[in-house]
Amino acid sequence: MINRNFFNLFLPVLFVSFLSSCVPYRSLDDQKAKTVSAENARARIQVEYDKVKSRYDSLQIVQIQSSKTIDFLRRDTAMANSSLRNYMNMDAENKKRMEQLSRTTDRILDANVSENERLIAQVKTQKEDLLRQKEELERKQAAFEVSKSEFYKAQNELNAQDQKIRELQAALEKKDVAVKELRQKVADALVGFQASGLTVAEKDGKVYVLLPEALLFKSGSKNIDGKGKEALNQLASILRTNPDINIVVEGHTDNVPYKPKSSNSMVEDNWDLSVLRATSVVKVLTAVGISPLRISAQGRGEFMPVNPGNSSDAKTANRRTEIILSPKLDELLKTLN
Repeated sequence: MINRNFFNLFLPVLFVSFLSSCVPYRSLDDQKAKTVSAENARARIQVEYDKVKSRYDSLQIVQIQSSKTIDFLRRDTAMANSSLRNYMNMDAENKKRMEQLSRTTDRILDANVSENERLIAQVKTQKEDLLRQKEELERKQAAFEVSKSEFYKAQNELNAQDQKIRELQAALEKKDVAVKELRQKVADALVGFQASGLTVAEKDGKVYVLLPEALLFKSGSKNIDGKGKEALNQLASILRTNPDINIVVEGHTDNVPYKPKSSNSMVEDNWDLSVLRATSVVKVLTAVGISPLRISAQGRGEFMPVNPGNSSDAKTANRRTEIILSPKLDELLKTLN
């Protein structure tokens, strides 16, 4: 740098030296001329000095500004270098993180691929299971519809059967009432013969009229006595007013073997005797207006005793004729069909 004091000292010395060198050899005019010249030179030097000084001051200002700029640039450069180093460090860290992230992403992707494959397989299996379940459900639905149809069919059949049962029950009740009324009517009509051993009983939905042998027949005979016919006529009066009653006449004997009275006898044993006696009763009843279509004769012989003993009373009880009265079952059979 140029110092201002340096110029202030240097210029007078230079001027004095210049004057002293010229005085001894020149005249006063010359000396004046020189002096003027020196002044002019000094003035020019001063102008140059001022210019130089102005330039110096300008340079000083520029230098200061440049120093400030340099200092700022140095700081900025230092900061930039620091930032660059930080950036480079961050970039390295970021690269490291990016590498870790990439590896992690690869692992995740690989895991996701495996998981996706597993899920796809699972979904496929579940879909197959659902299809099987759907098919099974459709089969069950079809079976259910069949079962439902069969159920309704069975229910309808059951309802029809219930209706038939109710109708049958009503018919049975009606039959029971009719049997009870019939038994009472028969008992009332034959009350006068009860002293002869005649009984009227109800059993298994039927009316049993038991006529002992002594009321109808003599021993070993198939011909009906007068009192027996009277009893049969009384019974016929009830039966004629009850056309819906079926009649079965059964002849019974004891276990004493029958002895034919002659070789030409129609009766060979107890079975023949029981049949002929039953037939004789049927003939008496049909003769007084009972339709042959509703009456039949059966011989039981000694094979259906009411008393299995061998005493005289047992044998007397077994020798009998039973007239079995039962309501026709047409209405009941109609109900069952």
